[in-house]
Amino acid sequence: MDDQPSESGEGAPRPAIIGAGTMGRNIAVASAVGGQPVTLFDIDEDALAEAEAEIRSTVGTLVDRGVGDTTDVSAVRDRVAYATDLAAAVGDAPLIVEAVTEDREVKAAVYEDLEREAPTTATIATNTSSLSITELASSLSHPERFCGMHWFHPAHIVPVVEVVYGDRTTDEAVDTATAFLESIGKDPVVVERDIPGFIANRIQSAMAREAWALLESGVASAEDIDRAVKGTFGFRLPTLGVLEKGDHSGLDVHHKVLTELLGEIDRQREPAPVLTELVEAGRHGVKTDRGVYDWSDADLDRVTAERDQRLLDQLEVYRAARGPPDVPDESESDP
Repeated sequence: MDDQPSESGEGAPRPAIIGAGTMGRNIAVASAVGGQPVTLFDIDEDALAEAEAEIRSTVGTLVDRGVGDTTDVSAVRDRVAYATDLAAAVGDAPLIVEAVTEDREVKAAVYEDLEREAPTTATIATNTSSLSITELASSLSHPERFCGMHWFHPAHIVPVVEVVYGDRTTDEAVDTATAFLESIGKDPVVVERDIPGFIANRIQSAMAREAWALLESGVASAEDIDRAVKGTFGFRLPTLGVLEKGDHSGLDVHHKVLTELLGEIDRQREPAPVLTELVEAGRHGVKTDRGVYDWSDADLDRVTAERDQRLLDQLEVYRAARGPPDVPDESESDP
């Protein structure tokens, strides 16, 4: 592996991605196809080699679909440098995206190493789905330069990334993170208050709680629950979201529906028993061949490839729907 990552064509230092697992390698792909050279670091040479092979394949798929700023596959692939030496990876990085395992102690140990090797001006962003940004920042000497950067799987396709303030995060750190995301074609959403789950995971978890409750109570099969989501509100979400959809339906109607249903939907504070039973039985989904569905006879490489192709189709719809915004600015609304 190359422990002396080169700089971009313009001579600018490369941002660094720490951790070559699923999210780290997908973030590297997103950066490369977005035109931004990056360095992917991992202490495990085998993990890094595996990541490089997957990145080369994924980049080829995306470029074939016209994603990114060039049709030169080799040029896109070459935007990712690989390093097993931390000092070489982060020594002049203006932005460091930490994408290691979702464990406070592991992350804290990584931050100690980063603060020793990285420039004092570098912004450090953590890819976390649920951990408190403020709590994670407490292990740093300079928490003001730390923020959340919550990517969604698969990170090289899903367009929105949440950028999260901690209690001591500066505007400059958030601006650095959002500027990077915008430069690679992502749509940053700024979360101005550090709350568990941020925005998307809170809404997604509320939906998931009700879906599992419906399955638990035998209202419908898993297949029909999923079809109901995909073919109704899920179908229109890329175009309307939740709150804008309320405006289109009529807030009076929306208010009446909520009044009727909020007392009826599931309110349990623990996962549904049917989910707990699946997890305890080792049925964790695709990675164990069985979850809600049975994947044991499926070609999982093909399943993943087909999933990504469908998501790329949806990405085109999302981009088209986003277009020039047609929503009036709140400041221009009548009081």
